Amino acid sequence: MSENKENAPKLGKKEEGREGNNRNRNRNRKLKEESSESNRSKEGAAKNNAEGNPESKGRNRNRNRNRNKQKTPAKNVKAAPVSEEETQLLKDQADLFNGSVERSPLHEVQLPVFEKPTIGITCGDLNGIGFELIMKTLENKEFLDLCTPVVFASSKVASYHKNALKIKDFNFYICDSIEDIKDKKANLVTTWDDNVEMNLGTPTDVSGSYALKSIDAAIEAAKAGNIDAIVTAPINKHNIAASVDGFTGHTGYLAEAFDDEVLMILASDALRVATVTGHVPVSKIAESLIEEKVTAAIELLVKSLKRDFGCIKPSIAVLGLNPHAGEFGTIGSEEVDIIKPAIDKADVKGAIVRGPFPADGFFGKGFDQKFDAVLGMYHDQVLTPFKALAMGSGTNYTSGLTVVRTSPDHGTAMHISGQNKANEASFRTSVFAAIDIVNRRKVYDEITANPIKKQKERR
Repeated sequence: MSENKENAPKLGKKEEGREGNNRNRNRNRKLKEESSESNRSKEGAAKNNAEGNPESKGRNRNRNRNRNKQKTPAKNVKAAPVSEEETQLLKDQADLFNGSVERSPLHEVQLPVFEKPTIGITCGDLNGIGFELIMKTLENKEFLDLCTPVVFASSKVASYHKNALKIKDFNFYICDSIEDIKDKKANLVTTWDDNVEMNLGTPTDVSGSYALKSIDAAIEAAKAGNIDAIVTAPINKHNIAASVDGFTGHTGYLAEAFDDEVLMILASDALRVATVTGHVPVSKIAESLIEEKVTAAIELLVKSLKRDFGCIKPSIAVLGLNPHAGEFGTIGSEEVDIIKPAIDKADVKGAIVRGPFPADGFFGKGFDQKFDAVLGMYHDQVLTPFKALAMGSGTNYTSGLTVVRTSPDHGTAMHISGQNKANEASFRTSVFAAIDIVNRRKVYDEITANPIKKQKERR
């Protein structure tokens, strides 16, 4: 090809123009011929259709069948009936949004002024912030008008903390026994006289064992009727458990001491939460969750809201265990098999109990504000949102215990022990709560014992 091009005679501009025009004419002629042939094919196809080409007729019949299929009336498809349980749960969830559930009004009954309660106070872990909380709270003289405080500890340990904190304007009234306490005094009953080694900021076996002595002394005083309530300063569970087999905290220890069925409640002015399983490892929560335990927790919570918190007709929200409350058994069956039956079986006369509700968005959407209390299945399910919303202003309350018991909503804070940095707000709130609950119990017992006053209260 290259040789032919090289040997081809060279054309002038006019000849090149003519040759280009010829090529264009040839292309146009070819396109016209192809177009004519295409038109003839279409005309032939149309003629064949008109004459009844068998293949064409078959295609037409298929099109007609498809058209007929599309014109067939739609079927009426009905859903399977929804179970009563699902219907009720959906209704309960709808109630959260439409405001048909609300908190109970409180008792407002004028009764004679009661005697000031005697409040027993344990010192907590000796190397923690317990004494700092106690002294900062009791140096406010107003407390002495509301109660008679009694600390169970050692004057030597108290002096050690006082010097470390450089607190000068506060003194305990030292008593040898509970019989020696005085009104208008911050009493300290000598519970031991040993010279105890102190290591502020470090939990030791010694600091734990003497914290337990303080708890035992308060229990003994409560059983003897010498105190009306116990307020416990923070302890380190581990160093007590080293010497007391099975020790998991104040709640279980006090329940065993008084042989009571108890429920842990965290309470603030804006929120109350309770937990069914308490201090149970996460790996054992599901297996420890049984219907009877959930039912008992609901009944205890109802009773406590009435007697301890003054709710006339308490409302309780029960949370599920699994994500999205199990989605009717799709993600775990505890809600269907355990929690809902427990709610149905609970004796909750005079109360409103709803659930189980999904826990994930419950607090974020403010649904907790529609209920007097929220019952969770395990510790962190309700304590995490509680401490996020009310940390420092809440109280840990042991419901169901013979004696009123409260504590702050935080731990020993070893990292600031002896530095005068501890915030006593939650401990102070716990003392106030103990006083209030002691008095509310008297109000409730008076109302329930006197039908006439009960009728007046209803009016």
